Amino acid sequence: MDHGALLKTLLHELKDGVIVCDPDAKITLFNQAAEDLFGLSLLSGRGTSLYNLCFQAPVIQALNLLRYQLELQNQPEPFPFVQFMNASISQDQYFRCRLSFLPPLAAAKNHFVIIFEDISAWYMPDNPLFMNIENFRSPLTNLQAAVENLTEYPEMSPVMRSAFENVLVQESLNLTEAFNALARSCRVIMQTQNHLTGLNTEVLFGYAAHHLQNKKISVAASPEQSVRVRIDLYGLLQVLDYLAGSIQYKHKGKKLACEAHIGAQFIYFDFVWHGPVIPTATVEKMLANKLKHSIGGMTVAAILRSMDGDIWSQQQENSKSMLRLALPISIKDAKAT
Repeated sequence: MDHGALLKTLLHELKDGVIVCDPDAKITLFNQAAEDLFGLSLLSGRGTSLYNLCFQAPVIQALNLLRYQLELQNQPEPFPFVQFMNASISQDQYFRCRLSFLPPLAAAKNHFVIIFEDISAWYMPDNPLFMNIENFRSPLTNLQAAVENLTEYPEMSPVMRSAFENVLVQESLNLTEAFNALARSCRVIMQTQNHLTGLNTEVLFGYAAHHLQNKKISVAASPEQSVRVRIDLYGLLQVLDYLAGSIQYKHKGKKLACEAHIGAQFIYFDFVWHGPVIPTATVEKMLANKLKHSIGGMTVAAILRSMDGDIWSQQQENSKSMLRLALPISIKDAKAT
């Protein structure tokens, strides 16, 4: 059997674009689907840089994470690829990417393969489906508040009042349940079409600590049990960088530290400093900020929403303040705890 011919046939039949690169990200091999995605002129010759086709930073983060994992000892299971989001240089195409090293994994510099799945048909930054669902929250809150106010004023006859209150209360409950069901369904749909990758917290906390320490931020990571989370690695690091930079800018001269730890249902990245707490209104502005180097110009809120995450600020003891980023533990691990 001609294994080389078989490999070429398999690559040709794949619907996703497959590109093989040398350690310097120069393209050495690609299939027909990759040619269709990026065009013959961009892939006309070997030696073209991968970064002429897509953004470099997400690929670099994925490569660094794979190298970091290879350096770790006592890993409970192999982690052959990193999944992440990327876009064409023109940002008119969006891809869910899967990147892995080619053997031998112990090599000082590794060739790698990256698979591009075109998800432009359903992916949009600041997904409007999520945003429309969030718009239900304010009317629901107002409706429930109106019911409470209505019960405080006895202008109506008892019979009419009772009937009116029962209708409002029941419809409010029904509307709330319908909203929750819609939100759950939306989350299920998006999680089948997302770009998140699963990581255990031993790897995530260690890699995040390495990343933040390079920016002169001390990190204390929980040595407790490891759980699994689903994250957008590049997006998460973008958010952590932005939050840390914002705090350092507002509180110049104050030492900033980060504590990474595991809760019952969430993992936390807590930025802690001596000084005044960040007001809620400022946190809302931070959430609405579009990150310049994110894929598609996404806001902090959109990146966190894709991971079901959130941020909030709170005052601690001893004149310390905290900005907390919370991400949910994968359902399987959350049930186990």
